[in-house]
Amino acid sequence: MTRRGKLILGAAGVALLGLAGAAWAQGGVSAAVAAGQVGERADGYLGVRGQVSDAVKAEVEQINIKRRALYTSRAAERGVAVEAIAAATACQAMQRVGVGQAYNLGGGWAVRGAGDPAPKPANCP
Repeated sequence: MTRRGKLILGAAGVALLGLAGAAWAQGGVSAAVAAGQVGERADGYLGVRGQVSDAVKAEVEQINIKRRALYTSRAAERGVAVEAIAAATACQAMQRVGVGQAYNLGGGWAVRGAGDPAPKPANCP
């Protein structure tokens, strides 16, 4: 990974930790994450795995809209693609996936088991 790539990854991760924390604070989404019905995706957004209420789907959509807005802003500031910021953020978000929580590295959903290392998207250092 280039020096610029590392800087983007680090800056995006630090800047977006607060955003991810706010996303987890949502009531219905928080419970759905704990139940493995909603999880982080390798593209930097939340995804729905399984059956959830329309309210949870709406919360996930709102969180993803807020993430996209922040990714777009950060990408414009740094002169990089929105997808690069989103992917860098996913590297950080995946580190917080807990045991029993779902995640998607791009090849389908999985659930982190006890003793499993944190999931790591292929683009992460």
